Amino acid sequence: MRMHDKASSIKHSMIRSILCYVLAPLFLALGILCFLLHKNTTMGTWDAFQMMFRQNVNVIESAVLQASYASSTMITFTDYNEYLKQYYDAPNAYEKNRAIERIREMVLDINVAMLGSFQGEMMLLMNDGRGIDSIKIFDLPEGVPVKEWVKDLEEREKIPYWNNDFNQLFVTGSNIRRYLVFGRAIARYNDPPMGYVFVRIPESVFFQFGEDPRYQRGTLVLFSEDGRILAGDREKVPEEDMQRIYSQWLQNGGREGRYGGYYVMGSSLSASGNSVLYIGDYHDIFARSERMIFYVFVLMLLSSILLVGVVIGISRYITRPILFFAERVQKIEQDEPELLQLEENHFQETRALESGMLRAQKRIQALMEEVRREAEMKEKARFDALKAQINPHFLFNTLNAIRWKASINQDGEVADILADLGILLGETYKNDDELESIDNAVHILDAYVKIMQARFGSKVQFFVVIPDGIRSCQIPRFCLQPLVENSFIHGMSHAEKGVIALRGELQERDVVLTLIDNGTGLKGEAPSLDEEETPKKRGITGIGLSNIHKRIQGLFGPAYGLTIHSDVKAGFKISLRIPMIHREEESDEGFDRRG
Repeated sequence: MRMHDKASSIKHSMIRSILCYVLAPLFLALGILCFLLHKNTTMGTWDAFQMMFRQNVNVIESAVLQASYASSTMITFTDYNEYLKQYYDAPNAYEKNRAIERIREMVLDINVAMLGSFQGEMMLLMNDGRGIDSIKIFDLPEGVPVKEWVKDLEEREKIPYWNNDFNQLFVTGSNIRRYLVFGRAIARYNDPPMGYVFVRIPESVFFQFGEDPRYQRGTLVLFSEDGRILAGDREKVPEEDMQRIYSQWLQNGGREGRYGGYYVMGSSLSASGNSVLYIGDYHDIFARSERMIFYVFVLMLLSSILLVGVVIGISRYITRPILFFAERVQKIEQDEPELLQLEENHFQETRALESGMLRAQKRIQALMEEVRREAEMKEKARFDALKAQINPHFLFNTLNAIRWKASINQDGEVADILADLGILLGETYKNDDELESIDNAVHILDAYVKIMQARFGSKVQFFVVIPDGIRSCQIPRFCLQPLVENSFIHGMSHAEKGVIALRGELQERDVVLTLIDNGTGLKGEAPSLDEEETPKKRGITGIGLSNIHKRIQGLFGPAYGLTIHSDVKAGFKISLRIPMIHREEESDEGFDRRG
């Protein structure tokens, strides 16, 4: 079927409507639901991970706090400082051994009382290079850079300095890589150090993960206050990624969240200057939420394909008889009723439409036959009118010949009347424009008045008072002659000395032309300008006042037209109102004023 316009088909409109008003809101609701589920699942995962991380941090905080308190006890407790002085001031080997035993017992007490809960250990490094722990006194292994470490400790004064290299000072334990170590100088006030205390904490304290296996696939990283990595599983997260994430975490003010492909939580330890970060693979942590989003997306995609297929199938089933019927309607002008008959087993509505269109087809065929007959009759009438038509040029030439003959016979009055009649007839035939200037209308009206004065004689005088400013304004053609004709025929028939005056004026943006005569007047009658008026045979125009009124309103709107002033006591007064239109704006300003 050929489409002759750009309108959408029923099938396409149905598909588009279902997609826009049914499927689109449904998918939007599914999308919002998916977003809310993803948000809730993500928030639940965050909460669980934060709870496990906080538990880990609390254990680490407690261990570091106890270790720091144990080292502070060694530094600040007076009896312990006395034991150290006795060690350095002992006059003989016996007194020195007694001081060593007291120091060892002191270290043992601290290990048991303060560090035993998390299997921490303490040892002392004396100024003479000997080490003392809770078991014995020993000499340091060769090659240990004690001087460099002591220098770092002294620069930091009483602040713990974390360095896992201090593990080399301890000679007990099965695996030194399982411990984190810090050291502090033993000095009171500004006195020189009397030794150095070292404490080590098992790494297992820092890796007490929660039960969630996703949490265990990440790693805790302990950073020193100067950004060194003290603990962390470098197999799970490369060291360069740890350093990069730690820098970004500090720049973001310790904010947790996604950093690249990692999910990061962090906390600064209040017992020391260290920071603890949990770093885990983001997609691994939130795999459950991402799988849910993926499944919902796949479900929406498959549902979309299925629903679109169903919509297309339904639309075809519904629109097939309509499209079939529309195709047959294209041939409705053919006198073949069977063309509009539809296939079997379709809808009641299309059956009713079929029945109505079959009746319409018969009616259309009858009307088309009637139109053909009327066209033939009009063509015959037009031909007859052409045969009876008088050539306007022949009529003008004949009038000029009569006028020339009257002039030869010195009959000036007849010559003038013929000249005025020629003006009227020439204006009638030569111009088909709807509008003309007021000046031209007055010129033609002057010719008409002269003809009428020849009939009525000198008993009727005609005056025109129109300012020059409005003479160029446009007015509908042949709308002044019927007004003057009405005054001559109805008002001057029995007048002994009649006066007809035409006055023009500008009121705001409208032109008002008023005709006044001293004839017989309305005599109590109130003629209606809205009633249909039978054309009159007499007069040059044969156009009544109501026709002029309706013509003006049709051009310019109901605000314009004729107004009969019934309040005048003598004579007749009528006004014609039109918008002020000049030649260059005759179609714009005039027709825009329609009400």
